[in-house]
Amino acid sequence: MRFAIRLVALAFLSACGDSIVGPNTDVGLAVWAEVSPSTASISDTAAALRIRVYVSNTSFKEIRVRSGGPPYGFTNDPARSQGLWGSTRIANDSDPLHAGPSVDWWGDSVYVFPPRYREYNERVWTLKEWRALGWPLVPGRYRVRSWFNAREGRSSDFMLTP
Repeated sequence: MRFAIRLVALAFLSACGDSIVGPNTDVGLAVWAEVSPSTASISDTAAALRIRVYVSNTSFKEIRVRSGGPPYGFTNDPARSQGLWGSTRIANDSDPLHAGPSVDWWGDSVYVFPPRYREYNERVWTLKEWRALGWPLVPGRYRVRSWFNAREGRSSDFMLTP
């Protein structure tokens, strides 16, 4: 019976695939980005990219994170920011941080994550906004990089096609 339960649990976890992220920060939280759709055409200026940064406490204990703010520090490099909830940066082969629009979410002095808790922040960028902000729309592979309180999480890739 135990073997059957373990087998079912293993099958479930395998089916979930990339959606499960274990702790990947020094504070025990899992941080990752998701972008949808995974492909957008630059000729469709109404196309929109939904970018989310998730933070999850997969443990059975509460996790508290002192943010380092106030004061809150916004920088071009989220790894050097202070006190922010999170950030995203668009990367490509020629620029690891500034290949597209970015977002920083305001902070708090202490973040509290109850056991088995997950939250996210999101930003939706239309390709029209992307262009209006002065970012070139060039076909190719891009990566959404994600941070929670200056701690980088797992990235997510997307493609821009002609």
